[in-house]
Amino acid sequence: MYWEKWKTIAKDPHRWQNHQERGLLKAEYLGHYQLRLWFEEDVDVSIYDLDFYPLLIEEDPGEVLRSLRDIAYFKTAQGHYTLNWFDPCCIEQQPEPTIDLAPECVRYFCQTSGIPRKLPLQPSELKLTKQ
Repeated sequence: MYWEKWKTIAKDPHRWQNHQERGLLKAEYLGHYQLRLWFEEDVDVSIYDLDFYPLLIEEDPGEVLRSLRDIAYFKTAQGHYTLNWFDPCCIEQQPEPTIDLAPECVRYFCQTSGIPRKLPLQPSELKLTKQ
């Protein structure tokens, strides 16, 4: 259900017209299959906690993501624009991630299933000072 909904959204070209995603700044392992994810925003950051258990265990995420069911591998997540996992046995020889999720995909799951910990400031909330 989760992945099917995402696939439908991802295939809609109208959704992505004039869309600019700034991406992930950081991913922090919280425990079990949970990550705290920092997204770059125009003038601030947004932070979400996302439980990947429903995405990886309750559903079949597909062959590529199935290896993330190994919790030792899952906890190596890094956020560098995309959400990345590097093969722990080969990280020194492998400069590219073994698995990466697009920031649009991660943001979608955060906004639909995650717990917001910090939402970005709105323009009306910004205090501008004279210089």
